[in-house]
Order: sequence, then C-alpha cells, then structure tokens
Amino acid sequence: MTNVTSISKRLFWIDLLGLLFIFGFFFTFELGNRPFATPDEARYVEIPREMVATGDYLTPRLNGVKYFEKPPLFYWLQAASIKVFGIEEGPMRLWITFFALIGCLTTYVFSQKYFDRSTGIASSLILGSAVLYFSLGRLIILDMAISVIVTLILYSFYQAINEIPGYKRRLWFYAFSILCGLGVLTKGIMALAIPGPIIVIWATLGKQWRNIFPVYLPTSLAVFFAISVPWHLLVSLKNPEFAYKYFIIEHFMRYTTDVHLRYKPIWFFVPILIIGFLPWSAFLPKALMESWKNRKNTLYLFLLIWSGWVFGFFSISNSKLIPYILPMFPPLAMLIGNVISKLWNQSSENDSSLGIYSALSIFICLAGCIMTFFFSEFLHEKTELFKYIHILIGIFFISALGTYYYSKQQKIAVSIIVASSIMILFTLVYAAPHIQRPSVKPLTEIINSNRKPNDKIVSFMAYYQDLPVYTNQKVIVVEAKGELEFGTTVEDTTSWMIKEEQFIDLWNKDQKLWVIGRKTELDHLLNRHPNLKYSIIAEDHGNVLFTQK
Repeated sequence: MTNVTSISKRLFWIDLLGLLFIFGFFFTFELGNRPFATPDEARYVEIPREMVATGDYLTPRLNGVKYFEKPPLFYWLQAASIKVFGIEEGPMRLWITFFALIGCLTTYVFSQKYFDRSTGIASSLILGSAVLYFSLGRLIILDMAISVIVTLILYSFYQAINEIPGYKRRLWFYAFSILCGLGVLTKGIMALAIPGPIIVIWATLGKQWRNIFPVYLPTSLAVFFAISVPWHLLVSLKNPEFAYKYFIIEHFMRYTTDVHLRYKPIWFFVPILIIGFLPWSAFLPKALMESWKNRKNTLYLFLLIWSGWVFGFFSISNSKLIPYILPMFPPLAMLIGNVISKLWNQSSENDSSLGIYSALSIFICLAGCIMTFFFSEFLHEKTELFKYIHILIGIFFISALGTYYYSKQQKIAVSIIVASSIMILFTLVYAAPHIQRPSVKPLTEIINSNRKPNDKIVSFMAYYQDLPVYTNQKVIVVEAKGELEFGTTVEDTTSWMIKEEQFIDLWNKDQKLWVIGRKTELDHLLNRHPNLKYSIIAEDHGNVLFTQK
C-alpha cells in the first residue's frame, strides 16, 4: 500500500480555502469579457437554451435539429444556469470554472495526502496556472468537465484500494461508480476508455490485483447502471436513429477514422503538451525521470500510467483536438509539484530544470519575435494580438534572466516563475477576446433592437452558431448543414434548413427577413440574382446584416 502523510485539519482547511480563493478569483476574473466563442461555446449554450425553451430535456437539439454527438449532463447543468441567470456570457461559463476549480482542489487533496503538504500546494497551483488548463477553465467545452470527472474517478479508485475492507472502502467504490456514471453522461464511453485501461495496466504492472478486491461489484455496478442507463434507454426509445449516430459514428468511427476530418500526425500532442503546460513545461523532463526511477512505488507508477495512457490513447487516434490531452494534466501537475516542492525545500545546489526553464523561455521569446517580424501576415486579421504577444515576450525574457541569475537561490527562482505565471494568466485573460473567431453579437444587437415579432432571422450560406443564441430563437439556415446534416436526414427540417430557391421565395414575400452572411456570399448572391433589392444594415469582420429594401 502507498504511504499516506497527514497534516492537521486546521492546516488542511487553511490550504483548501486559500486555494479556493486564489482559483476562484483567477478563473472568474473578467469571465464575461468576450462573446461566446464559436463554434463550441455557442453550441453548448444553444442546446440547453432550446431545452429550456421547449421543455424537452431528453432529445438534444441544435437549431431545432436533433444533435446526438454528446450525452446530456452538461446540457442539463447549463439549462439550470439559464433558468437562474438567463443567457449571459459570465454566468454561462460558471459551470466550467466550477469543474476547473474542483480539479485544482482535488489535485491538492490527493497529492498532499500521498506526497506531502508542500507538494499538494505546488501541484494545485501548477495545474491551475498551466496555460492550457487555465484557458480551458474559462471556455465552455466538455473537455474540462470530463477531465475533472476522470480525475475524480481515478482518485476515488486509488483512495478505495488504500482503505481496509469495510464501510469506508465500500463508500469510495460507490463514489467511483457514481463518477463513472456521471462521466458516461458527460462524454460517453470515453469516460471509461481513459480510467479503465489505466487501472488494468497499473494493477497488472504493479501486481495490485489482490489489493483491489473486494470491489463490491454487484452493488457498484447497480449504482453505475442506475445513473448511466436511463437516459440512453429513453432517448433510444424515442429516437430510433440515436444508437447508430451516437455509438457507431460518435464513438467508434470518431476514434478509428477521420470521419470528422480531425486527423493530425502522431506527434501532434508533443508541442501541445509543451506549450499547454507553460510555464512549467521545463520541469517535465526531471519529473518524468524521477518518477521513472521510482516506478516500483505504486503511486509513481499510477501517475505515470495515468499520464502516459492519456497521451498514447489520443496520439494514435484518428481524431485529434488540442483539449483532448487535458486529463493527463493532473497527474503531471502532481509529478512536477513534487519536483518544485523539493526545489523549494532543499539546499541551493544548481538544478538543471531551472536552466532548461531559462533556455525554453528564451526560445519562446525568439519564436515570438520571429512570428511578429517575419510572419506577421498570418495575424493580419488579429492585429490586436501583437500587443499581447509583445507583453508575453517581455514576461518570458525577464523571467529567463531572473531564474538564470538566481539559479542557486532556488526559492527566489521559483518565486520568479510563479510571478511570471500570474502575469501570463492576466495577459491571457485580456488577449482572449482577440484570439477567438469574430462573433455576430454586434449584428444581433441591431436585429434585437429593431425586429418585430413576426420577422424571420436567416443565417445565409453558413450556420452561425451564436446567431440563435443571441437572438433567442431558432433561425432559418440557407444552404449550410455541417454538423447538423445527420439530424436533417432523420426528420423533416425543410421549413428552416432551406435551399437558395426557398430563400428567394421568402425574400419576395411581405415578411421581413434579417439576414447575416459573409460579404463575399452576398456578392455571389447578387451575381446570381441581379434584380434582388436589398439594404445593408451593418457590416462587421466580413459579415453583413442585410434585409429587403
């Protein structure tokens, strides 16, 4: 069994409340300073908005079209937010910040128990300040939620097997079963495809099968099925097409084929990991090497397999997106936290990790300078970002010099990195509105101020995911389906998912249309229909709002 450290309840709660305050501030600071990002944030607001509007919490719909890519738990949580707060950017992101916060606090609880207090504090701070974790902790997508649930699943499992047989062990296995069920309701079978193999590989390599039992299998399975089965069964009975789309396309084919056109090379997650774990990436080599040396220790082995399985599982997948590797951040944060804790507490010998940090920071500075001076054309539509890139260059440059100069005074060097991390987070907060795709929110504000009850709203030659969100209604979509295509094949959506000929018929009727599309698409429309009488109301980032003249 793993050695367990203990600290006083007073210190434990002081640490927990302190971390709660720190992350509560950073994750919610300026949380509503930007419109919903498209396509993801808008999608995960629109589906629950439609649930609230229709009262149908069983069948997810996106712009009125059946949408079976994900299970409903997160939609239900968002629907609850809508009922309490309405549709506002800040409040709608609160559930994500909640999950991010729980992930940091759980990392503290786990690592302070199985390492020591200073490792627990360091691990939590490292996780919450890692660039990718922090950014996804303020973005409405499912990856943060499922990452934290996977963390809780693995933590509850590890805690369970370190309890002697009895009611506490039983309760931890029930917690494990509950979390597995909630994970399946959040992101489907993937919630089991990560922790399941981790547990099997660890138990096999660590020769822990004997310690795993008893697992109270009958009642644990009953708890799991009671949570995960009802929605899947009910939605299948109501929607016969659900099983094929959900299980075959969205689980099996998504992973094994490039059906969603998300193929990336097998090394794709290497730079993502390095960049995403900034400013702590420089400590990864030492953390992994030390863990490998201590792999006979069941705890180190557990964390290594956890992080390695997530990285390998998604690296060989034919569908890769940046957030997929987020579940490996908590175990890596614990391993790095252990390294930082030793740096902080031990004597002032030179540590190679500080040199690597300085070198990596200088490399980032050079990369930023090269990008802004020689490849500025790639940011020609994002000129506002230059200011923030220059700020980040300055932060990393000063941090590199500071850590190099104080490399023999490790507490000062670590303090410099922590201060740099804080400045990086603030920079990311203010840069975020300029990183994401332009929103149609400014155009929808004009529509909302001028439309009459019977007016129609049209998304022309593209489906603007945030258009139904900000206009608070289903919109007509012209010649665009994308991810809505499957839903249009299983029921009649021709009254609002229309062809150009239908659009022209609507245009010539008395009913007013408020249309948003790309300026280039409007030009193409006029070439095909030169007699079309129209009036451009507003233009923003290449999108135009136009209506009948």
